[in-house]
Amino acid sequence: MRPLPTRDGRAPSAPQPSTPQPPRPRALALLDVLERQVDADLGTLREGVQPLLDEVRLGLVALDPPGEGMLPSPQDQEKLRAKLTSTLEEAEDVLEALQLAARTSGQGSG
Repeated sequence: MRPLPTRDGRAPSAPQPSTPQPPRPRALALLDVLERQVDADLGTLREGVQPLLDEVRLGLVALDPPGEGMLPSPQDQEKLRAKLTSTLEEAEDVLEALQLAARTSGQGSG
């Protein structure tokens, strides 16, 4: 039997495994918080920044692979950091524009 979605239409969270999970890297945990705030503030306008947030997540995982993953070489880390910085700056610009649009149109909660 499939679990019923929650009132907001999302699938219910999966039951927590009995074995403790390793803590999420701090940067990914902060990105999770940012994504929840963006969702709360922008509502459906969030779709405008989601590809950039996904790219940020991929960059963070590449710089700090989970588990026993190998770290990139120092040269690759430098390239990844430069790309991540550029993506974050672009995401900041897009978020500012979307926040203005949300306020102007009355969408989102902000």
